[in-house]
Amino acid sequence: MLDFLRPTHPFGFHVLRLAAEAQQGGGDLFDIARLCHGLQPDDREGWERAWLELAEATEANGRRALAAGHKETAMRNFFHANQYYRMSDALLTGVEMAKKSQRFLKAQENFRAAARLHSPPIEVITVRCGSEKYDGYFCHPVNPKSGPWPALFFIGGADAYAEEIYFGGRLMVERGWAVLLVDTPGRGSSHYVKNIPTRHDYEVPAKACIDYLVSRPEVDSKRIAVVGISMAGYYAPRAAAFDSRIKALVCWSGCYSVLNDLYLFCQHLQPTLQRILGGVTDAEARERLKLFTMEGAARKITCPTLITHGSEDRLMSVEGAKRLFAELGSADKSLKIYDDPSGGGTIHCSHDYWAHNLPFMLDWLEERL
Repeated sequence: MLDFLRPTHPFGFHVLRLAAEAQQGGGDLFDIARLCHGLQPDDREGWERAWLELAEATEANGRRALAAGHKETAMRNFFHANQYYRMSDALLTGVEMAKKSQRFLKAQENFRAAARLHSPPIEVITVRCGSEKYDGYFCHPVNPKSGPWPALFFIGGADAYAEEIYFGGRLMVERGWAVLLVDTPGRGSSHYVKNIPTRHDYEVPAKACIDYLVSRPEVDSKRIAVVGISMAGYYAPRAAAFDSRIKALVCWSGCYSVLNDLYLFCQHLQPTLQRILGGVTDAEARERLKLFTMEGAARKITCPTLITHGSEDRLMSVEGAKRLFAELGSADKSLKIYDDPSGGGTIHCSHDYWAHNLPFMLDWLEERL
């Protein structure tokens, strides 16, 4: 049996991430708990089979509800099924890319089925960057104030789909902000379907995404912020360092050097990074990741910046967040490190503290946008 409330096993931490997102409609906590009750640590085949069965059953519930005209029920089931398909993929390795791609497409199919039923609209969009095209979503705000909308470009980490991080961005749209979710290089459809690897100069695809936001007549081009979660604690600062249109930056975990703060710090994530770099060897990854650094770029960030990080983060070193903060060029900068083990928030992305950390970050943004 897996304990995801106080996880000690990597499987448990995967589930904790889902449980955090379930608070925002990304799953049912009791379905999750029932499934985990029958899981044994290190049983990868049992993990994949259980999540796939739950995904397929939940999708079927959604289709029955839709056929009966119960659109709200259908939407919720499709949102949940999207996440359960993602969980069935979470432990598959790089040599199983055909299966990973299949699971991704099922997750995407279910998310889009839910998006078609959602109000306010979640638009399926495409962002062009040179010869590349990235899939994504433009999420309309809930009850926006009159006038152009403030907007957030929300970037996910190494293995995060645009469809997954919607459940981190849902509170953002409820605050009256438009939210742009895009599968930029190395992530989601760009990785699983289009074979577009990640890149160190993330300011290039990020610029294309900001260009898209500026092109939307509903968006206030003077109130655009970027939020980056997990490894996007590197991607988002790269964007802010080279684009003055970004008026605020939030690092939901901070990263100065992907090589030192992530790859060398967390050995079990090395296969993931090798995969999103394009299927490279360990030696090739170490060489390429030398370029994934904020050295010389952090000082170019002059917009207001907030970094939050857990002191016991085992995936990304808290020292990287501290170094990034120290080198920021912004006069308005804040670093929040959760270091009270009895209070929560000390783990990666503060998954066990989302009900507190996410509103904290959004309050900070509201004061600046």
